[in-house]
Amino acid sequence: MMDQVRIAMWSGPRNISTTMMRSFSSRSDTFVTDEPFYACYLQRTGLQHPGREEILRSYKRDYHSIINDITSSVPAGKTVWYQKHMAHHLEPDDNLAWTQGLMNCLLIRAPAEVISSFSKKNELNDVSELGYIQQIQLYRYHKNKLPVIDAQDILQDPSGVLSNLCAQCGIPFEKAMLSWAAGPHPADGIWGKYWYDQLWSSTTFKPNVQKEVTVPSALAAMVDECMPIYEEL
Repeated sequence: MMDQVRIAMWSGPRNISTTMMRSFSSRSDTFVTDEPFYACYLQRTGLQHPGREEILRSYKRDYHSIINDITSSVPAGKTVWYQKHMAHHLEPDDNLAWTQGLMNCLLIRAPAEVISSFSKKNELNDVSELGYIQQIQLYRYHKNKLPVIDAQDILQDPSGVLSNLCAQCGIPFEKAMLSWAAGPHPADGIWGKYWYDQLWSSTTFKPNVQKEVTVPSALAAMVDECMPIYEEL
């Protein structure tokens, strides 16, 4: 029997993190958890996201209790636990020792693309909301040994990049990861009704289409701040 594997995929916003979650949901051996720290993050920050009160009522908010849950045995008799995490749900001074119990991976995207996409739908107040600072802290804490996956690479070659990722995580690649049924999934957080419309209409990884990227001048400094981190990763 294969040892249990807990994959923590740390992404920033406006990436393909939910598509990656759906890909792993298609595996026969995998249990999936969607953003276990989201309610905790909303409580810590006071941010007024859509569905805030329902999320706070429905999910655990205690940071240490959540850690105990996600570092325990893989649920539902599965051998792989794919955890979709948003890096910005961590605070910059959080102790990362608990992450040693997980197979941590980083999902990145070019800062200009992230900031351009983010600013079209959300107000961006601080660079910490983009997750790059937390991602580089995780990367350095684990001695630069984490698998790092760029969204652009996955969209160009889903099979190749996912095969390599699975090998790095010590699990077999399954072709089922390349497609899924349209619509909601039981693993989706209740916030899916606000954010997952594009995912719910998809059945596979969408080809990467180069688009013109425009960053508001007021946010250009954030691109400059994040680029060295992105390049190091």
